[in-house]
Amino acid sequence: MPPSHPMTTPVWQDGLGVSAPDAPETFFQRMIVWVCGTILGLLAADVVIGSYNAGISPLKPALFTLVAFASCVGLSFISSVRLAPVSFLILLLPAVRLFDAALLSRSVTTLQGQAGMDHLRVMLVIVAILCVLSTAQGMRAVRWAAILAIFMTTGSEVAEMLGIFKFSSIQGRYAGFNSHPNFPPVLLCEMLGITFALCRSFKFNCLLIGVAFVGVALTYGRSGFVVLVLMAGVYVLMNARRNLPFLLIMAAIAIPAAGVGFAILQSRTEQGITKDKNTSERLQAIYELDFEKLKSPERAKDLADAWEGVMKKPLLGHGTGVSGVLWAPHNEYVSLWLELGIPGLLLFVGTLGALVVRSVMTGGKAGYLLFAIIAYTPAGQGRIEMPHYYLALATAAFILWPKKFRLTLFSPPTRTASPT
Repeated sequence: MPPSHPMTTPVWQDGLGVSAPDAPETFFQRMIVWVCGTILGLLAADVVIGSYNAGISPLKPALFTLVAFASCVGLSFISSVRLAPVSFLILLLPAVRLFDAALLSRSVTTLQGQAGMDHLRVMLVIVAILCVLSTAQGMRAVRWAAILAIFMTTGSEVAEMLGIFKFSSIQGRYAGFNSHPNFPPVLLCEMLGITFALCRSFKFNCLLIGVAFVGVALTYGRSGFVVLVLMAGVYVLMNARRNLPFLLIMAAIAIPAAGVGFAILQSRTEQGITKDKNTSERLQAIYELDFEKLKSPERAKDLADAWEGVMKKPLLGHGTGVSGVLWAPHNEYVSLWLELGIPGLLLFVGTLGALVVRSVMTGGKAGYLLFAIIAYTPAGQGRIEMPHYYLALATAAFILWPKKFRLTLFSPPTRTASPT
């Protein structure tokens, strides 16, 4: 095969700061942004799964996954997809997990039969994301997907709070389409990380921060609130000097609005003459910034139990699928060690480590996004099976290694100097 040729399409900067071809866009290129971007946004926000489980939509998630895969891959190839070597870095760990779950079937759980299909679905979603990102319009599609996911997640939580729909699996806390209130804060921070990297409008990003704060607050998530405050706080401070008048106006609006919001949430913890102790203590820990109350003794016990499981099979683990069924470590590193042993842990840490090193070498590119991805790893599990995680991870990788190649069957003819 002849040498690959790097893609060198001229670009212009659009209003929100994402590069796009300087030539007029074709119909299929616009479809990449709006159709594929919408599909990825719906996948990231778990809209189809959440609405199906709540009885709102009859569309089966498995069918939607197949349609999403066919649409994104098909449109990407029509719009001239380019090979991005970094895709293999993203695919490595999920491919190992799929092989372990579907073929080796080492885990012995009640959900063993479903594990292979679940990981196959995840793999289809990842391939669809990588194909979209491998097009010239990929970053614009991902930016739209992130914005859509933020509004869909917070919007569904607000609808649940108003009693329009019921999604959450935990009484007193609101989760929206994600069903479990621990997931929206992770999703919202990851999507904010994408918009911070791809959207240059500080004012628009501040709007998204406000929407994300509403979404995180409605979950009564303690760790989620801390990560969002750190991430958004640093972003605002880094841009404060150039946007001081705007920030003063926003502070005058946001501070009273936050007070009203917390009052509403506090009232929601009251159920007649009784108080929901779980949500009231969570809310108190958040607005008092009481780090002792922010800790969870139940999670500490779960982590200790999971560590005992790791020590039983430290080398190769118990098999993909045991974390979350037999153990609940609430720690991504221990979770992977339980399932895939030391090789799986090294794959996970190596992938994140490579992204961090590359970000440092390139002056902090995708820094907020990487922070959002890594910040939840010590206190979460199961994210590596979620579309929003791979949307964030793949976007960070493509930002840090943007080079794509066009593979050709024939080398262009070389010109020789004419004799004089």
